[in-house]
Amino acid sequence: MNYSNNEDKQELITIQIGNFSNFIGAHFWNIQEENYQYSKKEQLQYEIEPEMLFRSNVNSETLDKDIKYTPRILLFDFKSNFGSMNGDGKVIRQTSKNIENNDLLSGGDGVNTIIKQSTGKPIDRENTSIDNSNVDFEYWSDYLNVDYNGRGLIAIPDSLLNIGSQVSGGLIYDDGFDMFESNYEYVADLYQDNLRRMIEECDNLSGFQCLIDTDGIWGGVSTSVLSHIQDEYSSKVISTFASTEYNTQIELANEESIDERVYNSSKTIQSIAPSNGTGLTDLFVPLSCQRWWSQQPTTKGILGNFINKTKYQTSAEIAASIDTATLYYRSNYRSQTLASFVSHLTSSPSRKLCVLSTSFPNRLEDFGFTYSSSLYGREPTFPKQPLYSHPLMNYLSPRVQHTTTAQSNPLTEIISLRGIDIFKSIDENDRLELQNNYEKISSLFKIYLSNSYNGHGRSVLNRSIVNIVQPLTMKKNHFPILSNKFKNINNIDNNNNNNINQEKQESIENPNTILTHLQNTNLIHPFIQYLNQGYKQIVQSKRMKRLTIDQDSFVETIEILNYLSDSYLE
Repeated sequence: MNYSNNEDKQELITIQIGNFSNFIGAHFWNIQEENYQYSKKEQLQYEIEPEMLFRSNVNSETLDKDIKYTPRILLFDFKSNFGSMNGDGKVIRQTSKNIENNDLLSGGDGVNTIIKQSTGKPIDRENTSIDNSNVDFEYWSDYLNVDYNGRGLIAIPDSLLNIGSQVSGGLIYDDGFDMFESNYEYVADLYQDNLRRMIEECDNLSGFQCLIDTDGIWGGVSTSVLSHIQDEYSSKVISTFASTEYNTQIELANEESIDERVYNSSKTIQSIAPSNGTGLTDLFVPLSCQRWWSQQPTTKGILGNFINKTKYQTSAEIAASIDTATLYYRSNYRSQTLASFVSHLTSSPSRKLCVLSTSFPNRLEDFGFTYSSSLYGREPTFPKQPLYSHPLMNYLSPRVQHTTTAQSNPLTEIISLRGIDIFKSIDENDRLELQNNYEKISSLFKIYLSNSYNGHGRSVLNRSIVNIVQPLTMKKNHFPILSNKFKNINNIDNNNNNNINQEKQESIENPNTILTHLQNTNLIHPFIQYLNQGYKQIVQSKRMKRLTIDQDSFVETIEILNYLSDSYLE
């Protein structure tokens, strides 16, 4: 295996804005920690270079035993959402020893005894036998398995959001934008100096990978932050994964909740997503953990109907998928950067929105791939469906569905594979061959894609296949088991003597191989069109009574959404 020289690798800063994105981020950094520990344990070369995303305290006087790596992040959340994390980025875990110390410090003659209570319920990092899959964690710090650097933590005081008690409904984009813009000097002091120092630490900063929320205030906050970054560091590349979390009221088709999500998503895309060469990011990937556009009951959620819809579980699937999808610029096997990643996917100034689908948590052995080496005289076999319409690929981008039309080939795409367990049956010799030959799996995928895409429209302009051998292996105390497998059991109702068909979830481990598909495709058109129509109806009908939108702002948003929608009809 040939690895690129990691001295040529550039550094990235990760920006996380919003509570759900910080749930995603906690999983993402746990995965990076497992990558690092796996390579050390197996005594393997790093397939993913940790120093691209991590900063260290190394200097001329640092001893090996004192070297510490922390994520190179700028993280925004309300102060009340940090849980047990202190200002230095460490999670304070309650033990019998520090409980005793608290008692001693607070006790004394004539003094009321006050026992200090920790916020949140952090996991025991060392007890890896505990399965926390069904735990509804309140704070992202509860399951975080790494330390953050305090300089990158922007704890927004809850009091900064001065909305007023008379306001009905949820928070919206405008609240977040106004909060940052009306408190600009205070907010600037919170993060801009720390960001500047972080950039000065880098020898060769490539750009920023961003995880942002679009719900509530966070689209507005993201607009303010990314606007500053673009003004100050316009030569650096920015890619953005924008997420919405599961909302029970949307699942119940609550009109007010759906309107708020449509409005917030429309304003975020209009402000941040690039259009006609403008915008605050070079690549924008919308993500959702539920089919929130539909007024009908969900038939198949991203994780299946019987998976817990907690932030802990849904953010895990998104984080694992982002980790695999970004291997293009993080793998040591490739000499690529964030800039080349964006350039590969974006074909024109008007087409910089992409969609993401993932095999996780389905098993790739069920996809229809078989392989035997030429020694056995048998040719490999592949699924007949194109990857973008394969039923076992889950679309994480909203309103995008498995297509049935003939003209559906993407314009550009990146297929990323972590792990090698993709075949229904394979002998050990063939498995070892694949494990030691990156090009073999890549060439097999090229054959599959070429055959399955034939006859489905135009040729793909840019295609890249990225694969690493290292599997996704996560400890179950800080990463949930996600299962889509069910079996039917017929029970007898003794009162009515009727058969009742019940569904029971099987207990299976997560697959250790993940396939992701990032594509620049016309399949995103229905999503943008839906936002365009929904935003127009919300404003014109005045269904959201809080809105006071001037005509110029309304026209600008509609024009940009129209422009983006038309760009994905070509």
